Amino acid sequence: MAGVNICGLAKIYYIKGAPISALADVDLDISDGSFVTVVGKSGCGKSTLLRLICGLEPMTAGEILFNTEGEFHSRVGARVNMVFQEPRLMPWLTVEQNMAVALIREKDTQKSKATVNQFLDMMGLKKFKDAYPSQISGGMAQRVALGRMLCYNPDLILMDEPFGALDAFTRRNLQKLLIDIFREQKKTIIFVTHDVDEAIFLGQKVVIIENGRISRQVLVNLPYPREIASHAFFQLREDVMATIMHEENINIERKFL
Repeated sequence: MAGVNICGLAKIYYIKGAPISALADVDLDISDGSFVTVVGKSGCGKSTLLRLICGLEPMTAGEILFNTEGEFHSRVGARVNMVFQEPRLMPWLTVEQNMAVALIREKDTQKSKATVNQFLDMMGLKKFKDAYPSQISGGMAQRVALGRMLCYNPDLILMDEPFGALDAFTRRNLQKLLIDIFREQKKTIIFVTHDVDEAIFLGQKVVIIENGRISRQVLVNLPYPREIASHAFFQLREDVMATIMHEENINIERKFL
């Protein structure tokens, strides 16, 4: 497992020479073995944050350190894996083969097969292990992506709206599955979403981003499994929504000043 310490993080893009600030002055401490959700409107910088943590893009300024076994260091030595909104499966490989891609460097074939079988069973995909991506549903494809990620056994899991394109029933089932995985394996998870209910349902802490800056961090002191219809859940939802709407109103007012 790995915690993350982010200090003064900034990302600037240049479009036709004009600077566009995607993230600015981001300070965030994510404890080892915690589940943090990041919420905000489209374009606020949520996905950019994950891409910088994962190393898919260089940061403009700041520092990202990983805490493994009590020591802070750069990305070297930290096993980080990212799950995207699309499953990104290889269409020419079966479900089983797609999951085994994460173990391509494992020389012990018996160990590799046992690991894949373990997560095929966990994801409820054993009956479909010989199916190709075109032969399974979107929800099943996302389960393959989750299984592939678990086969890799990362210290840190980054998830960029992985359930956003799914129907409500499949989405809730995968949310519950992800909570079970977190509780069993105690992986550090950073989960990006634009859905406030999803952020509260999953996370131990909700980080609210507005215009590339962290506007607030909200602790979710609700035990798992969480009841979305409970009064406590409703209060947290209203609290988070009020923060987001307040920031939006401030931005609207600025436009007319």
